[in-house]
Amino acid sequence: MTQAQIDLEKISQHLNSNGSSPWTWVFYGDSATHGAAHTRGFRAFPEIFAERVRWELRLLYDVVINTAISGQTTVHLLDEKFYEWRVRRFNPDAVSILIGGNDIIHLKNPDQFRDNLVELVRRVRADNAIPLLQTYGKILPVPEKEEYMIRYNKWQEYNQIIRDAAAAESVILIDNNKYWNDNIPDEKTLKFWLGESIHPGGKGHLEIAKCIFQTFGIYNPESLSANPIGTPWSLAE
Repeated sequence: MTQAQIDLEKISQHLNSNGSSPWTWVFYGDSATHGAAHTRGFRAFPEIFAERVRWELRLLYDVVINTAISGQTTVHLLDEKFYEWRVRRFNPDAVSILIGGNDIIHLKNPDQFRDNLVELVRRVRADNAIPLLQTYGKILPVPEKEEYMIRYNKWQEYNQIIRDAAAAESVILIDNNKYWNDNIPDEKTLKFWLGESIHPGGKGHLEIAKCIFQTFGIYNPESLSANPIGTPWSLAE
């Protein structure tokens, strides 16, 4: 078995346990994880994940922590002071990393991004936690905004770097980009998933959570965490 398979088996065993050995889950990254503003008050995917794990799976003593901050890059995530405060002090069992959207603008070096991502993964492993890498979903072009267009033109390149790093380091990959490509047939649907052109909205965060559930083998389309009652996407458009 590869290390990624071993890690996935550990996660599966825990998620199907009686909760006698609680886990701490940390979600680390930028605005796509932070979930600020563009969710319009709906839950970000770490909160939806917490609902599925801590309530529906009855792992009541698990702790789910979102330490992501909008606008950050791999450089911020690697900063030892920030890493200590936002990851290490919680002694996590698993750490989700979704990063790169701002590296496109501020780092401007795909090789350095790859190296930073690998360093993050290795640091998480050195702290005896399971690293999880996530790709980004889809975005829309905004011709009047130069930085948005730079992101749009490099989006797939950076998502592929995340995939390649996951394969090279044998890390569990949550491939939101593939999930969005497979489940979004047109621009109208994409706009429904986005809060604005490059940020997932409430619906997008729900779909990211569902992608995590499917990766971990805990997806139930009938559960409230997967199809919340009383929200626009619980009904046909």
